[in-house]
Parts: sequence; structure tokens; C-alpha cells
Amino acid sequence: TDRSSGALLCDTDGNEYLDLTNGFGQILFGHSPEFVTQAVKRQIDMGVEIGPQTELAGEVAELLCEITGSERMAFANTGSEAVLAAVRLARTVTNRNRVVSFEHAYHGIFDEVIVRGGRGGKALPGAPGIPRSVGENVSVLPWADMDMIDVIRAQADDIAAVMVEPVQSRAPDIQPVEFLRALREVTEEQGIALIFDEVVTGFRCAPGGAQAFFDIRADLATYGKILGGGYPIGALAGKSRFMDALDGGQWQFGDSSSPEVGVTFFAGTFVRHPLAMAASRAVLQRLKEEGPELQAGLNATTKDFCTQLNQVMESLGVTVRAQFFSSVFYFDLDHQFAEVWFALLRLHGIHIWSNRPCFLTLSHTAEHLQQMLASFEAAPREMIDYGLLETTVELGA
Repeated sequence: TDRSSGALLCDTDGNEYLDLTNGFGQILFGHSPEFVTQAVKRQIDMGVEIGPQTELAGEVAELLCEITGSERMAFANTGSEAVLAAVRLARTVTNRNRVVSFEHAYHGIFDEVIVRGGRGGKALPGAPGIPRSVGENVSVLPWADMDMIDVIRAQADDIAAVMVEPVQSRAPDIQPVEFLRALREVTEEQGIALIFDEVVTGFRCAPGGAQAFFDIRADLATYGKILGGGYPIGALAGKSRFMDALDGGQWQFGDSSSPEVGVTFFAGTFVRHPLAMAASRAVLQRLKEEGPELQAGLNATTKDFCTQLNQVMESLGVTVRAQFFSSVFYFDLDHQFAEVWFALLRLHGIHIWSNRPCFLTLSHTAEHLQQMLASFEAAPREMIDYGLLETTVELGA
């Protein structure tokens, strides 16, 4: 691409696309929303200092804690870094090593989360270059399986954290509220940290993310994507019991107070980058001003769009359906010509990554939605015409 605005991208050949990938979920207000761009421009004019801490960091921290209902928070550069910090804090505070995650979840790029489940839940490397030894302290269990609650309880003495994507972006139709509540109960009972990875769901399904949407409070939650308004950022927030291990808890210079708890190490040169702070403050202020109606409206739009989309698929006699949650939807295409499906959608003017989740934004207009429905009808029709997709109905011209 060489430019973007709102819901639109333009490639280097001058072709225009309606974007459904939207930064893999980081875009909520559209590409380069004016209120974020202006905030960043003001900060550029003031200066971009690395080393000293900008006052914006405190303002963003207060806003994030207020909106998410967290006691304390800390910054990272990416969602992956925030997850790494959450795991390290959980191990520090619980003095245990094992981390439990679930099949098909995505938690970033460090070794211990690029794993897949083996026999008995043993974690196996999910990519070349990751040693088998990562499985010594990681378990990968079946997702949303209530039998796993007893497995966790039986192994609790060694478990530092249970980490979940509350709704997995590649299985948005699975919204396991009772399973999440059972996880909260067993982790609280056994002194295990419950980590909600809200890098995708945070600020998207509700101002307070999935914790607010499902009314389940985790010990730690990770954020990123939407928070940065298009700029790179990560954040970790949660209960003081865990967050205090970053700085020792409540204390101040000038008197006899001192750090109250032992600390671990987490840092980064670009953490609290002034441009990311400026963008994040603008985003959080807008979210606070708009209130929960902002997400509720977009959630309703997505539900209506996916309902119409599935009606189109049904009218074409194909088995493909859009699964959705909040403003995320996903096509689970187990088909030998799946790549053709996505390529045709791109040719019909939709920027969509193969087999990745799709995201609606506040910049998608009613006209944009109708254009996309037309493209979603045209692409499978062409596949049917060329014998690449089966239909159960007789289609007219």
C-alpha cells in the first residue's frame, strides 16, 4: 500500500480496497483517524525523548485503569511483551513455574507461547528454532472443555498461571462463559494467577474488554492493538498483588517507606514511547467520552452484517459461514481451494488476509457494508462457475 484513510487502503498500482484485516485487529476508528493523527503531530512538535518519562504516561495509566477497572498497569511495546511480563509476574508472585494455555490460542511470539498440545497436555514446539525444553513448564489443554478444570485442580501445586484468550479470534463462535467462570473459581481457590489475553478483545467488545463483557475479573490482563490507535504499544494491567512485583509496591522517596514486595525485571528502551503515549491518550479519551454505546453499536452492526453475509452464502448453496463475536468475524474454510476464495475477494476490492480474522471498524459505512456484501456474493459465484466450489441450489445468471 502507499496510503490509507478510514476504511480504505490504496496499493502502489492505484487500486482501492475496503479493509477487513485492519491491522489484525488494532484498527477500531479507521486508518489514521484525525484525532489520533493530530495528537501525534503535536507530540512530534514538542519532541520525542527516549530515557526520561513523559507526563503522558501517568495520564494514560490513569485512563486505562479507570476504563478497564484495573488497580495498576504497566506499559510494553507490543502485546507479546505484555504477555511475557504477565507470565513472569505470575511466576514471581506464586513461586511456581508451570503455565497452562489452551489449544488454538495465540499469545504472541516468545518461545513458551509458540507451542501446540501433545499427549497429556505436554507442550511441543510450534515452530523451528524453539527447543523442546519449553514444554517442561508449559501445558496446552483442550479449549472450553469443562473436564480440564479438574486437571488444573489436580496439578495446582505447580501451576503459576492459567492464560486464556477469552474468545479466540479464530473461533469467535465459541464464547465459553461458564468455562471462564469455572477457571476463575479454580484459580482463585488454588492461588493461581488467571491471565486474560485481551490484546484482541480489549476495548473492542466493551470498554472494559471481555472482563466487563462477561463480568469475570482476571488477576492480570494484557492489552495492545486498539489501545495504540495505529501505533505500537502493549500494556499489562491487573491486581496490585501481582503488579507490585514490577516496582515493589507503594512507596515514595523522602521518607522511611520502602518497597514492600520482591520484584522481578521487565524493561525496554521504547516502553512509554511519547508518540505511542500521545496516540493512546487520544484513544482512551475518545473511548471514555463515547462510553459503552460505541462498542455496543459496532457489535450490533457486525451481527447484522454477518447475518446478511450468511444469508448470501445460504442463497448460493455453499456451506461457508461467518462466525462472529463483537466486531470480529471469521471464515472457517476447510477447503482445498480456500486460497482462491480469498484471492477473489481481493480482486473484488476487499483487503483480506487468507484464513485470518476480519474486523469491522467505526469507519465502515452502510455503503461500504453493501459493497462488501456484493463482493462476498461475487467471489463464491465465480468459484461455482469454474467448478471450484460446490453448491446445493440451481443458480441463475
